[in-house]
Amino acid sequence: MQPSYHVIFVGDRSGSMTTRDRRPLRNTPLSARIVARSDDRFGAVLCSLHSFWSARATAVGSSPGTARRDANSVILFSHNVETPIEHAFNSSPDQLLETLLRYQGHGGTDFTAAINHAQVILERHWGTERLPVIIFLSDGECSIADETMDDLCRTSVRLGKPVSFHAVSFGQDAESDYLRRMIDIARNAQNNAPGGAGGAAATATVPSSSTSALDTVRFFVLCSSFGLASRDTGPTRGDIPRVF
Repeated sequence: MQPSYHVIFVGDRSGSMTTRDRRPLRNTPLSARIVARSDDRFGAVLCSLHSFWSARATAVGSSPGTARRDANSVILFSHNVETPIEHAFNSSPDQLLETLLRYQGHGGTDFTAAINHAQVILERHWGTERLPVIIFLSDGECSIADETMDDLCRTSVRLGKPVSFHAVSFGQDAESDYLRRMIDIARNAQNNAPGGAGGAAATATVPSSSTSALDTVRFFVLCSSFGLASRDTGPTRGDIPRVF
């Protein structure tokens, strides 16, 4: 049986995300709507989210052994934090995207507030039937104390399962140091959890990882980790979100 997840997407919509060095795909059914609202880094985030949801919906819908659907939450942050989608599991990928299209990039950036709110959502909807996953999508132009990530990871372990944390960079590599540090902390927490480093707790969750929105192969590996790239149901490399 394929596992199901509560996937908490934490998306950066600060002013730097209006930079147009990363932009949405032009060749998807909803490209025109995304481009009309956000033809920039934030639009590339929206395109990636929709592609991820579509791939996951295909994988889950095609697997009779999957007991339940994923739950999806979306946190959008700048200097403020909003939660336009919280623990939704009956919405289609198009419906989820529709909820987000009214947002655009503006304002400052607060990684600490975003991670603290992700922890609130994680605790509020904790359950044994879905594995906890956080996917953090940002250009990396902010800092965050190690203690903030430590607290998130310790909380997840205390509740019963280490969180699987993934960062996708939509900025320059030189700006991704804090994203990589966040992954290091989450990976260490997974490995040091009871049964970690290959034990029961580690193998039951997806290993934390970081990737760039420009790196289609590594994003393909991320999707594969969630069972999105099986021979019968997964996306091809051409389906994986790309920006240009």
